[in-house]
Amino acid sequence: MDTAVSVAPAAVNAARDSKATRTRWNLTVVAGSALLIAVLGYLTRWICDDALIFTRAVEQILAGNGPVYQIGERAETSTSALWQWLLALAGFLFGQPDTSTISWVLGLVLTAVGFGLAVDAARRLHSRRHATVLLPCGVLVLLGLRPVWEYATSGLETGLNTFWMAASWWLLVRLRERGSTKALLFAAFTIGLGPLVRPDQALVAAVFLAALWLTVRPGWRLTLGAVGTAATLPVAYEIFRMGFYGIVVPMPALTKNAGESMWPRGFAYVADFAGPYLLWLPLAVVMFVFAGLLHRLGGRRTDLMVALAPVVAGALHLAYVVKVGGDYMHARMALPALFLILLPVLVVSRSKNAGVAVVVVVVWASLCAGLCRYPAVDGSVHGIDDERAYYVAWTGSSHPTDSATYVQQLQRLKNVVTAEAVSGHRALIYHGLGPGNDIITTPMRTGIAEKAMVVGVYLGTAGMLAPTDVGIVDFWGLANPIGARFEFPTVKPGHSKPLGNAWLLADYAAPAAPPHPSGNFAVSGTVTSEQVIAARHALSCGDLAEIQQSAREPLTFKRFWDNLTGAWHRTRVTIPPDPFEAERKFCGRP
Repeated sequence: MDTAVSVAPAAVNAARDSKATRTRWNLTVVAGSALLIAVLGYLTRWICDDALIFTRAVEQILAGNGPVYQIGERAETSTSALWQWLLALAGFLFGQPDTSTISWVLGLVLTAVGFGLAVDAARRLHSRRHATVLLPCGVLVLLGLRPVWEYATSGLETGLNTFWMAASWWLLVRLRERGSTKALLFAAFTIGLGPLVRPDQALVAAVFLAALWLTVRPGWRLTLGAVGTAATLPVAYEIFRMGFYGIVVPMPALTKNAGESMWPRGFAYVADFAGPYLLWLPLAVVMFVFAGLLHRLGGRRTDLMVALAPVVAGALHLAYVVKVGGDYMHARMALPALFLILLPVLVVSRSKNAGVAVVVVVVWASLCAGLCRYPAVDGSVHGIDDERAYYVAWTGSSHPTDSATYVQQLQRLKNVVTAEAVSGHRALIYHGLGPGNDIITTPMRTGIAEKAMVVGVYLGTAGMLAPTDVGIVDFWGLANPIGARFEFPTVKPGHSKPLGNAWLLADYAAPAAPPHPSGNFAVSGTVTSEQVIAARHALSCGDLAEIQQSAREPLTFKRFWDNLTGAWHRTRVTIPPDPFEAERKFCGRP
């Protein structure tokens, strides 16, 4: 009897110790995943020129000029509104308007925390009733891909994007266990931020909100409360966007023709991402594991719903990316869909089949991380660039992580801009195509608030070399209300709408300024006075004149209301790039 009594506590203690060991192992996998992506992201740290576009907008916000790229013209250059305002907050707190360095550090922190939340959510999904040994699986696919490391920084909103997707799913997983009203409303609010993280994340947010409702099944009053909580901030910001900027979407959406369908190029973009890394192999293995997970969860409706939600969201997001033709940055727009699809199987419960699958993924990840590189460093494949490789080569720095590294590449232009701004000449400054790529200055028209205007081919870098009271004319149309609406066919998303010198001179140069035929970015050849006159006339007529007024008139209540009510029409206006055609279209001139 005494022996039996003494054995029982020993068995209980052994079981308890075994459970504690399994729990410690699982938490180590969570922490290890976050730590590893932080290390890999740091080793490949960088920012791109596009990240400096955010920095320029933040400088204007902190200078008291509002969320604009230049004084006197309201143009929304930041695709991610939430990232822009987070950087502004960070710049305010640290007293640093140049947030270029802050952007990659904050992006890396958000990526690492996002990985931790995502793996922890998968841990909770797989070990609902008891602590079981979990093996890293899908997370190894992510950690084996060099683009995942590189976009852990980059200065863009990618870290915020990773964090938001992970946090939304983590809250969804938790709610299947604890469905309190406060938890539901907080989850709805967090998921509802999707369109502010990136407009395309509205798809993901819609799927997650549907899964949230199906998981909790709240009453109609709580449902309305959750919908209102999710929609309040995005709807409020959309009203602000329409009234302040006068359009329905961020201006880059116009520049990139985001409503077009370019399926063949989109499929090529996905293949361009998957091919160099033989990504189809680990994905096939992971999908086999996911099928087994669905079979085990088949009897638990809420678990099944939570597991399917990110996969459905990822598939829809990938379909959208394919539809719009992908992106010019290698892998960037495909990574969110991959992250979502892998969420339920970032870790998997230990079993014989899972063990075999994990071994295959480990071998692939090791080889991929060590050997696989994107071959098209010069952007010659499908017009897709290895952005990090390009900017490492352009700046001459293995880790270009601040604005100074970029500005020094345009030091000659910076010197001219500084001299002209100090001189008070009020000049329009731009490059020519003549011998030596000369910098041309020409008198600027009256009515422009800035001390000078500089044409930016590298928009972000141009924004950093010019003070906030010097205006930037975006050569590629990303920040230009006229260029963004040009009727150019999409060849390379985001880089298909060059602003010819006829429009440049018509809008910004003094009427008596010569056309400078040698200074033409868009094509070789001359720019005639007749083209400039036609473009200037077109800008004074019909919708073009109203577009100019919506962005440049002082923001009175009447202007805000006119912008708000006319935003839908203004968003749909397109402009022929040929000045004579534009003049006929908007002025009715035969």
